Amino acid sequence: MVEPSSAQKKSRFWLYLPFVLLLIAIGAWTAYWFIAKSQLDKGIDQWIAEQRALGAEIEYSSKSLGGFPYRFELVVDDPVYAAPAAPRWEGEQLRLVMQPWNWQHVIAYSPGRNVLTEADGLRQTLTLDKSSAVSVSWNSDTFRRIGVQMGSATALIEGESYEAANFSLNLAPRNGAETDLMIALQWDRLTINGAPEGAEFLGDTLGPSRLIGEVREFFPAWVRSGGNPERLHRALIQQDGGVEIAQGLLNWGPLDLGVKGDLAYEDGAANGSMGVRIDNADALRDALESSGRLGQQENAMLTMLETSSADGGFLTFTIKDDEVKMGLVPLGRLPEPGY
Repeated sequence: MVEPSSAQKKSRFWLYLPFVLLLIAIGAWTAYWFIAKSQLDKGIDQWIAEQRALGAEIEYSSKSLGGFPYRFELVVDDPVYAAPAAPRWEGEQLRLVMQPWNWQHVIAYSPGRNVLTEADGLRQTLTLDKSSAVSVSWNSDTFRRIGVQMGSATALIEGESYEAANFSLNLAPRNGAETDLMIALQWDRLTINGAPEGAEFLGDTLGPSRLIGEVREFFPAWVRSGGNPERLHRALIQQDGGVEIAQGLLNWGPLDLGVKGDLAYEDGAANGSMGVRIDNADALRDALESSGRLGQQENAMLTMLETSSADGGFLTFTIKDDEVKMGLVPLGRLPEPGY
């Protein structure tokens, strides 16, 4: 008689291993998150102390750091910040969000009323909805991208009111040419304080508009200008920079304008070309006529623009050594930059 052999039990090691590894991963991530949170808390408190020691005003009613497990989220209620000799900013709430695996990207939210008070007491106000945010990413050398998104925003700046819907601005250095700045700006609706003087027929509301372009040698020019926007144009000329408008679309009342162009500065002078086009010229002509501003010269220019804009074309102007021409006809010279 043959004796039955005893069956060997199968190991359950491979059955339990995935769950053990998962528990280890969860434990390691949890430990990392809380250790990193502790370091961030210390760093934030140290930065506040250093800023106050330098004379900055920093106030808030409460401050907390949370967001476990997927992010770090700093929430500051009733924040106030004023660096020495700088405007004083105060808001309702500040939220700074960062992913635990990317310490070089921060998204900032400041919903509600934001007030900038200048040294002379002048107050500028910006009110944002909850979706509005500023996103900043950087590397060891410079920033990689700055993005501003406003779902709905109202502002009171120097006594003039503005309102924007779906406004966005994106800034980034060009890959391979980090001294150049790429710009993308657009909005669905922008309402200004009032129609411009002398062009009341345009109204006070700008419809969907867009600008995509590049400023060459922007960063060296910005340093040369000392960070003063009013001096940037001259600094850009001195730096042999340039400006390119790949696409410019402006919808303003009866005006439906398109622009493209490329200017390069060399030895203190501008060279390049600029193209302008309009759509729906009849609406602009009717608006000019109704406002009493449609003269013979304006009508001739509109006709020329309308003809040049057919089939997606542009009326092209050339610039050589600051002199502007349309074909062979000289039209004038570019204005001298300030400063």
